[in-house]
Formats: sequence, structure tokens, C-alpha cells
Amino acid sequence: MSSLSKKFAGGGILVALAALVMVMALVPAKAFADTTTPHTITVSEPSGQVDTHSYEAYQVFTGTYDSGSKQLQNITWGSGVNGDALLAALKNDATIGSKFTSATDAVTAAAAMSGITDKSADAEALAKVIAANLSTTKVASNNGEIAVTGDGYYFIKDVTESLTNDTYSKYMLQVVGDTAVTAKDTTTTSKKEVKDTNDTTGVTSDWQNTADYDIGDAVPFKLTGTVASDYASYTKPYYFAFHDTYNKSQLGDPKDVVVKIDGNTVDSSKYSVNVTSTGFDVVFTDLKQTDAHAGSAVTVEYTSELLTGANIGSAGNVNSSNIEFSNDSNNEQHHGKTPEDTVIVFTYKVVVNKVDDSTPGKPLAGAEFTLTKTMKDGSSKTIAVTTAESGTQFNFTGLDDGEYTLTETKTPTGYNTIAPIKFTVTSVKDDSGKKLTSINGQATTGEIDLGTSGQKANVDTTAGTITTTVINKSGSTLPSTGGMGTTVLYVVGGLLVVAAGAGLAIRRRTNGFEA
Repeated sequence: MSSLSKKFAGGGILVALAALVMVMALVPAKAFADTTTPHTITVSEPSGQVDTHSYEAYQVFTGTYDSGSKQLQNITWGSGVNGDALLAALKNDATIGSKFTSATDAVTAAAAMSGITDKSADAEALAKVIAANLSTTKVASNNGEIAVTGDGYYFIKDVTESLTNDTYSKYMLQVVGDTAVTAKDTTTTSKKEVKDTNDTTGVTSDWQNTADYDIGDAVPFKLTGTVASDYASYTKPYYFAFHDTYNKSQLGDPKDVVVKIDGNTVDSSKYSVNVTSTGFDVVFTDLKQTDAHAGSAVTVEYTSELLTGANIGSAGNVNSSNIEFSNDSNNEQHHGKTPEDTVIVFTYKVVVNKVDDSTPGKPLAGAEFTLTKTMKDGSSKTIAVTTAESGTQFNFTGLDDGEYTLTETKTPTGYNTIAPIKFTVTSVKDDSGKKLTSINGQATTGEIDLGTSGQKANVDTTAGTITTTVINKSGSTLPSTGGMGTTVLYVVGGLLVVAAGAGLAIRRRTNGFEA
């Protein structure tokens, strides 16, 4: 059963014999115990599906069930234990030995168990003693069913090989007929989360599965593990370790690590933080040395820098974690692992193509641009200052959502400086699906209005790019003093003088004629 530890319910008694059932053991043997009646124990998942773990059933007590008195009579040791060895071990156990001081056989041993309540520390100790004194006579499960013979009490042991997500289990069940049991969920669980912050608005999300950040930002992460409900049954050191995995070209090693149990900061001497080749671990070699209990939330919060090797666009930067934990109270070397839980961090890219207005589309070299982001307090944060790459293209890689200004801080000779271009990057993420849905409203590709004087851009959400073209216009050459402008004025002035002289001559002729 994936991610579930096994605690039987609905028809069985967990771990040890309950006090009510113990009364049945007080009936002395009068005849022979039932050794022939077949019974079937069926193990199911909570969903109703058959449990595919491998189990073995060992008969601890046998007898004959009397339906009238509802008692198990004719009690003797079962075939699954060596009665004498088990009784001696019970007497010598440090936890429950005092309860068996007067026990001499199966009947009195069963009677001595009557004070042990289900799910108690004594019940766990009893289960461990029985588990350590089993015989070789057992019945294996077959597709979730265990076929046993004879009324009695059976110890059921989980023997699944390579058990990872689940907890190894041990149970005592009264079997006086076909018995159906259901596994209860008591497993350790784990979760990884990230927060998302918009630098411009200052809005920060709750812990979630997706986020976007600028390259160079410190990304906040949180790991959470829930301690299994059978935690109290472990008296030996309880191993509990977070294993965090990420691509080291995309994310830096953890900083500012804070570990808490149920919201209270844990002394760093109780655990170790170990950086590995694939990530880092936070390890409790013995969680029992802390205040943790069944159901406790153990959390690890840290930051990690988004590096220049980060994926751009919808591929995102995926990182994951799981928890390795003790899952067999009889063997401290047995560890299980929770399933991997992942989060994803996105980042984007703005591409600026520089062209000349005199020839449409002609690349224009010699410019320099500065990209700034508007912060919550109204200040501007410089994201990058870049000169032309390949002469005409400018790439601003590793941006998240927010408001930006593109300023031409160096203009090609003979051209006019463009007005600053202000624009906003927005994104929508499917948090439950852990994927990028759109950039600036574009789910795949499309043209957008960049927001300044009709400036257009093309968005490619898969590539994570916003691409725009900036046009530089050449300057106008005005007349200079002593040049062509004054020459024109001189010529015009000369024509006026000639015209004036002609008028004077005419007047003189007229006067002479008249004279």
C-alpha cells in the first residue's frame, strides 16, 4: 500500500490482546484445542483494494471458540511459537516481565496479558517479545489473503521485501472465523513548498508549489514532515532525515536553515545539515532526542539562490524532497522513504533587437541599455547593464513578474536616444498542476502591447521570452553660421539692389523725356 503504514482495524485487535479479550483466556483447558477448522484472514487497503504486502501468520495461542460464552476455551500454546522460550522471554522483559512472574503455561500467560491494553507501551513490548520468539511454523499470504487452520490468536508479521513507503507491521489478531481487516493510514508524510514574491507590488504568496524569481534572488523553500502515528512504538533510535534534491547549476546550496518541530525552533545540536553532490540532507539520527511525538510537524525552512544556469520558460527549475524514516520497530536498520514531492521555480527573458529606421529591419550596433525594476517602495533596482551582443541584440535573462524600465544609456553615433520603455511582466501558473500557464496573457505565442508609445513585443511562453524591436532614428543636420544659409541671404540681397537700381534709371529717363 503506497505511502501507508499498516495498522489493522475493523475486525482485528492491534498489536496485542485487548483487555476484554483477555477474559477469554481464563477458561482452563477441558479438551483438545481446535486444530482443523480453516479460516481466512483478508487484508485490504482503506480504498477497498487488496493489500499487496507480504505477510506471515504465526499461531501464538490455539483453542476452541465457544460462541455461547464468546470465550476461547482449551487454550494451549500455538504452533507459531516455542511456548517455553516465549514464556521465559516474557518473564525477563524489562517492561512487562513483572506481569508474568506467576505464569507457568499458556493459560496463565494469557491471563497475565489481561491487564495489557491495546496500543499501549506494554502492548508494544509484548509484540516485540513475541516477534523475537517465533517458530518456523507460519502461513504466508497470497494476494492479500492468509489461510490459517484452527481457532486462536495469530501474530501477523509484515515481511514485504524492499519496503519503502510503508511501515513494517506486527499484529495480534483473534481468529475464530473468516476475518477481514483493513490497513489504517499511519505513515510518515512529506511535502516541499516555495513562496512567490512580486517585488513591485510587494505581494508574497503563501507556501505553494510554484513561483518565479529573478536570477540572483534568494528563493525561500519549506520542507514539512509529519511523524507517523506509530512513533511511540519505537524505543530504539528513530531515524528521520530530509533528503532535498536539486540541479546545482540552477539552485545554490541552502542558506539560513531553520528547523522547527510543531513551530518551535530545534537546537542545532539535535540534527545535522549535510550538503551532498545532488542536494542536501537534514538528519535526525534519533528524533526521540527531541520533543517530537506522533503527528508532529517537523519543518525545514531555507533559501537558495537562483543561478545563471537556470532553465528559462515553461521547463522551469524542478527540485524535490522526501523523508527517510525508521519503519520497523524491531530493526532500527530498516528505513522507509516517502514519495518525492516537487516544486518548480520559473524565470523569464527579455530580448531587445536594435534596428535602424532608414532601412527597415537593418541591425544597428553601438548602443547600450540598462534594465531596472520598480520596487515596492518606489525605488529602482538595476537588473542589468548590457552592451549589444552580436552587435544588435540585447538579452536580459532571468526575470520574474514585476514592472520594468528599459533605458538606452548609450546611443549609436548619429542617432537619437529613444524614450525609456516601461513594461510589466505578468505570469499565471497552475499551482496544483505545477506548470506555467501564460506570460502576459499568452498561453503559447502572440503579440502584446508592451505599454509605451505603442511598443509591441512577441511572447513565447514555452521559451519564456518577451522579444521587442527598438528603432533608432537618425538625427537632423541644421545650417551652420557662414555656410550656405548666409550665401543665400547675400544673393537675395544683391537682387534687391539691382532691382532698386533699375527703378531709379527708369525714373530718370522719364524725367529727361519730360524735361
